[in-house]
Amino acid sequence: MLADRPPFEDLYREYLGRIYAYVRAQVGTSADAEDITAQVFMNAYQAYARFEARNTTPSAWLFRIARNATLDHFRAHGRRERLRRTIEHQPMAEEDPAGEAEDHIQYHALLHQVAQLPERQRDAISLRHSGLSFDEVGRLMGCSEDAAKMLYHRALKALREAVHKEDQ
Repeated sequence: MLADRPPFEDLYREYLGRIYAYVRAQVGTSADAEDITAQVFMNAYQAYARFEARNTTPSAWLFRIARNATLDHFRAHGRRERLRRTIEHQPMAEEDPAGEAEDHIQYHALLHQVAQLPERQRDAISLRHSGLSFDEVGRLMGCSEDAAKMLYHRALKALREAVHKEDQ
């Protein structure tokens, strides 16, 4: 084993929750997210002998596998299913019923607006909010760090404008 490559078990423990959260945000159901996450780690385990930490970070490598597995899922199940599940996905319940209702409304409105974004902007937002750096987001999306920042900030600007437009 190379000295710059951590044991696979360590990567699994460190990234399981983050990969699952990323996939769950994409597919919206726990059953699909669990299946895809299991596939991600199976693919990663099988490819781990070829992983070289000097070429990419473990985080970027695993999220690239997760992104590809998620895209494969949508190719098999269709993009309309992705949008439907994204819009129907609900946040965890809170203790305050009034606050929960307001958060639920705002959450669904935001998800609806996110679903309207171009795919690359949606991906930039999802990956960035999964804890990846802009450099890692750029590598995963096949663009520079600056391009990833631009995609992310354009998405935020579009979301702000859409929310502002709805408030009027």
